[in-house]
Amino acid sequence: MKPNDLSINESSEKLRIGYLAMSKRIESGSYRIWVHDYNQYFKDIGVDSEIILISEDNAVEKIGNRDIIIIGKCLHHNLSSIVGYIKSVNSSIVIGTINPPRNASPDGIDFAMVGSMEEFDSLSFYKNVILIPLIESIYHYSEIKKHKKEDILKICYHGWTPHLFSFVCGLKEALERFSKERKIELHIISEKSQNEFNWRHENGLPEGISVLFKKWNINTVKENLQSCDIGICPGVYDMTDVELTVNNKVGKFSTDYVMRYKNKTNNGRALVFMSLGVPVVSDFSPSNFHLFGDSIAGAVAHTPLGWYKALSRFSDHNERNKTSEYAKKFLEKYYNPHVWARRCYEQMLRIWKEKNNSLIIGA
Repeated sequence: MKPNDLSINESSEKLRIGYLAMSKRIESGSYRIWVHDYNQYFKDIGVDSEIILISEDNAVEKIGNRDIIIIGKCLHHNLSSIVGYIKSVNSSIVIGTINPPRNASPDGIDFAMVGSMEEFDSLSFYKNVILIPLIESIYHYSEIKKHKKEDILKICYHGWTPHLFSFVCGLKEALERFSKERKIELHIISEKSQNEFNWRHENGLPEGISVLFKKWNINTVKENLQSCDIGICPGVYDMTDVELTVNNKVGKFSTDYVMRYKNKTNNGRALVFMSLGVPVVSDFSPSNFHLFGDSIAGAVAHTPLGWYKALSRFSDHNERNKTSEYAKKFLEKYYNPHVWARRCYEQMLRIWKEKNNSLIIGA
């Protein structure tokens, strides 16, 4: 579906949207996806949307001309003051914020925007929560990789470095076993270089495997990712040995999964690999099951054997091509950014109408 097919009807009420940010730092994932990309997706479907820097000389004037202001994550450190500042400019304006901390006060905020159902539930104490997946434009429109037989299989992790510690929960053992059957390299693309991050064997670093660290760079990241053959997205910690309480009478069995993951968990890292045509093995984070629940577009794993079998499946380049082609079609059907922008706009329009109707009634 093309953006023009989703354009806002000329006869309908049109909202003027403003994203409030501290800077236009494209290297920041939260700015790049939530603000830069979705601002453009809105504009593509005919929405009047703009990015406003809080330090601009005419920021007050710009805020006053908007119907909705969405506060960027970079301003969460002073969220209540920012809300007060916006209301002092326009008391009737609708205020949203992007994926706020769970312990932040929702006072004065009309909606929160989140990137996964985990985040949706975590922030359900907000009056309105809007879900939009983390679809990055720099990857989404890419041609997928065409896989061929490789002597060395390149397995790639990209993302926040602390997730590397979760390798201890199954993935480390699986990689070590897999490396005994064929030659592999582990590529780490993150915000830190190897010297900046203390990753050791006891906290997840696989033994006997060549590991290459590459610092995330917007000019090279796409090429670096597509040079790899399999993507991995770990982040769930197995807690079975620590917190397993067995009580068969209430449905707590010795064979249960017991795990831990962040309340901010999302499937954004997997979407990147899928967009580029790199087959993915992801952890048991709930949002990953929407992508790989049919096991055709990729795989999910938790136990050492589960990770090992998924990696073994993608050892074959024909399987990688088949999976990446299906995954791209899946994204085109369910993760069209303009469809999600339209859904988001319609929800914001509903919230705006409800607030303005209540102001009229209360006047």
